[in-house]
Amino acid sequence: MTNETFNFDCVPSSYTLCFNSSCPLSQQCMRHLAGQHVPDHLTRGMAIYPNAFADGKCKYFKQIRVMRAARGFGDIFANVRRSDYDAMRSLLTKCLGTGGTYYRYHSGKKLLTPEQQETIRQIFRKFGYDDDVKFNAYVNVYDFT
Repeated sequence: MTNETFNFDCVPSSYTLCFNSSCPLSQQCMRHLAGQHVPDHLTRGMAIYPNAFADGKCKYFKQIRVMRAARGFGDIFANVRRSDYDAMRSLLTKCLGTGGTYYRYHSGKKLLTPEQQETIRQIFRKFGYDDDVKFNAYVNVYDFT
C-alpha cells in the first residue's frame, strides 16, 4: 500500500466514502481508505452503497494514489520578461482559477497536483523558458481529486 500517514482532515467535506469491506477492490480504493479513518465525532455523510460493486467493477472506485504536490510558487516569475508576464499569468489563471483560487495556489494554501505542475511547466516552455519551474516546496499527500 503506502507509508504515508493518513489524515482525515485532508479529506474534502464533499468526498463520498465507502464502508464496504467485502468489496474485492476495497484495499486499493481511496474512498474505502478514507471511510476507515472517519473520526468518532462524525456521524453522517455521503456514502457509497454495497451494491455499487457489480459485474466485477465499481463505478466509484478511486485508486489510492500518493502524489508529490507542490506548495506555492512565489518566485515563479522572477526571470520572466515583463513583456511575457501578463500573457503567462493570464494562462495560469485560466488553468488554476481566477481571483482567490489563483492566490490560494500561489501562496501554497492549495496544493498543486503533478498534472497542474506540468501544465505550468508547459506554459513556461511555450514562452521559451526552458529552465525547470521551481515551486516553493513539495509534500507527499493522498490524492482526493
